[in-house]
Amino acid sequence: MTYPWLFPGGLPSLFHAVPTSPDARLACHLFERMQRDPLLRAERICIEVQNRVVILEGAVSEPALKVRAHTLAWATPEVHDVNNRLCPPDA
Repeated sequence: MTYPWLFPGGLPSLFHAVPTSPDARLACHLFERMQRDPLLRAERICIEVQNRVVILEGAVSEPALKVRAHTLAWATPEVHDVNNRLCPPDA
């Protein structure tokens, strides 16, 4: 996780280096998995998680990438459901 400010002595104690809620951790884990995927890395995909339900929003450059993101989200441990609102270029 990155922070917009530079703290020469490290992060202040009130900041946590990891997300605190299970949904935030799940969203970060899925984001990291998508960043490692060479085809999804350049896409503008918004990931939101509510009660272990992943919501994918944004536009993808190819219809097949909508399916790829959906499959990757479902393959992520602890995901209960996926609501895929990604739009292919035709939509």
